[in-house]
Amino acid sequence: MAGFAGGARVLLVEDDDQDAFLFEKMLREEAGAATIDRAIEGAVAFEGLKAADGEPDCIVLDLNLAGQDGLWLLDRLLEDEALSRIPVIVFSGDAARLERACASFANVVSSVKKPQTLDDYRSALAIVGAILGAAVSRA
Repeated sequence: MAGFAGGARVLLVEDDDQDAFLFEKMLREEAGAATIDRAIEGAVAFEGLKAADGEPDCIVLDLNLAGQDGLWLLDRLLEDEALSRIPVIVFSGDAARLERACASFANVVSSVKKPQTLDDYRSALAIVGAILGAAVSRA
């Protein structure tokens, strides 16, 4: 995956430190210039998005979070006109939650079963990369 021109920004909403570390490391290696911010819970992510000067190019969202979960955050994003336009890629080990998110939320552009291996992470990052490339090129 080539680096992204213009320094694409990603918000990673993930409460597992190991998963977040691996995702961030691989995305930086694969995408080069991407800036990655992280939140560990839905409410924290939403508050950060509301307070930020600009929106990220993409949100990568774990659906199974402590506190306010990913489905809660998807609801809040759709209630805000500006935030509803941010493409969201959902991750989960729970296929039923992935299906629900894809069927119920217009801002979900892709879903990925939570990666269990390094090869799975690379495949997932290819999806993130394609969405980021599209987001950066339209900006």
